[in-house]
Amino acid sequence: MSALPIVEPPADRPAGHRGVPLLTEPSLGHYPEFRRFVTDTFGLDAERIGAAGLLRVEDRFYELVFLGRSGQPFPAGVEIHAVVPGVEPLDETTADLDIWAILDWLVTGVGGEWGSEALATTGRIYRVPAVAPRTVATSPDPSTRREALAFDLYGTLVDPLAISTDLERMMAPSAAELVASTWRRTQIDYAFRLTVMGRYEPFAQLTERSLDFALRAHDLTIGDDERAAVLARYDTLEPFPDTATALQELTDAGIEMVLLSNGNPAMLDACLDNSGLRAHFPRVISVDSVRVFKPHPAVYRYAAETLGRPIEEIRLVSCNPFDIVGAATAGMRTAWINRAGGAFDTIGAQPDVTVRSLAEVPDVLGIRGIRGIAASSPSTREPERP
Repeated sequence: MSALPIVEPPADRPAGHRGVPLLTEPSLGHYPEFRRFVTDTFGLDAERIGAAGLLRVEDRFYELVFLGRSGQPFPAGVEIHAVVPGVEPLDETTADLDIWAILDWLVTGVGGEWGSEALATTGRIYRVPAVAPRTVATSPDPSTRREALAFDLYGTLVDPLAISTDLERMMAPSAAELVASTWRRTQIDYAFRLTVMGRYEPFAQLTERSLDFALRAHDLTIGDDERAAVLARYDTLEPFPDTATALQELTDAGIEMVLLSNGNPAMLDACLDNSGLRAHFPRVISVDSVRVFKPHPAVYRYAAETLGRPIEEIRLVSCNPFDIVGAATAGMRTAWINRAGGAFDTIGAQPDVTVRSLAEVPDVLGIRGIRGIAASSPSTREPERP
């Protein structure tokens, strides 16, 4: 890693060198923490576009050129463009290390929810050269290497819509069903929106926000104690009838299994402990580690990183089409649990296999009655039609 950048007076910019563009990151301008940091650090004038900020990394100089976002006063919508005044050809390895050091300096200085540790995790997932790319050991005989199964939790192993039974104690059954379905749909929608906006907050907070919206959308209110009780039900969601037997069979067959969920760690721990599913998942992966939600590719790449496997040796098992599409796009194999017999999405890859129940998974994947499964080429079985 390069040395820490040092802020220098703009007048110290080396003369006679042509700027070489290295980095463009306009989305940073959306963050007030970022705007405050660069405004203070480089003394930007709020009334006009300021001079380029100059950074020195060892004996190399980099400019941060600040531009105003279209239609917004500077620096309220500041964008940053990093360039290096240097002699070409620029050494690519050195530039990679320097730019990474500048990014690390920026996120550390800005502070807030996304820090140096999250940046390093992102670098490993995307194998940024400056963060020591990961090497994956492969089996001498790939035909004998077993695939791992990554299971979604909510809607796949446990039923969040069962909360409608609890809501029926507070409202009419028809209203309870509407609130439960709106709650779940909004929960997913909010996760999508945050990820698209480049923001993150724990799934427990999204769950609270989406419940409040669901009640408001149907012009309903409940007391504070009732609200707390309903939210607490996420810690005690019951498994689907087909869950326990299927997981036990896969465990007995020696299949490596991992939980991969949008839930934050505290939610997942409580649900696994109370549902009796903990023993099947020695590894639990939360999107909290990468601070984006499914179906962002970083989630699935992080799972492969955690398991120490090539991503194509992992199969996602999920009831959610968006999850299946995201995993397939990232390179995973997929198995769609289509309990409702619905239609699959028309965007993205179709699932490798489709079943109506978790109980079918051992048969479809050739696991039943044997210990382990060979990681052969992905299944060509056509998805079942509803």
